[in-house]
Amino acid sequence: MKSENTHRPRGTEGFALIEVLIAVTILAVVLLSVYSGISSGINIISNSRNYTKSMIIARSLMNEFRNENMRGPDMHDAPVDEYEGFTFDRITERYELELAGPIGLNKTSIAVKWRYKGNTNRYKLSIVYQAR
Repeated sequence: MKSENTHRPRGTEGFALIEVLIAVTILAVVLLSVYSGISSGINIISNSRNYTKSMIIARSLMNEFRNENMRGPDMHDAPVDEYEGFTFDRITERYELELAGPIGLNKTSIAVKWRYKGNTNRYKLSIVYQAR
C-alpha cells in the first residue's frame, strides 16, 4: 500500500484558525441580536401587563366613584391596596368650554401611576357629568 502524504501548500497553515475565528465572530453577533430581541420582547410584555392592570384599576375606581353618587374628596398619590406599586390621583373640576365658559358640568379624572425601569407611567380615565 502506498501511503499518501497530504500536505497543504506552504503559507496556508493559519487559514483554519482564521476561519474558526470568523465563524465564532459571526455566531456571536447573531446570538447577541437574538438575545437583544428576546430581552426587548420581555420588557414590552411586562410593561403591557402593568398598563392593563392600570386600566383595570382606573375603571374599578371610577365605578366606585359612580356608586358613591359622584361624590368624594380629591386624592393625590393614594396607594392602590390590591396592587403594590400603583398609586392614583382623583381630581374633580368644573367643566368649561372655551367659547361658552363654565357650564353645569363637572369632570372627574382618575390617573393611575406606576414606575417601570425608572420611568413613571400613567393611565388616565375621565368622566364628564352634570353637577349636583
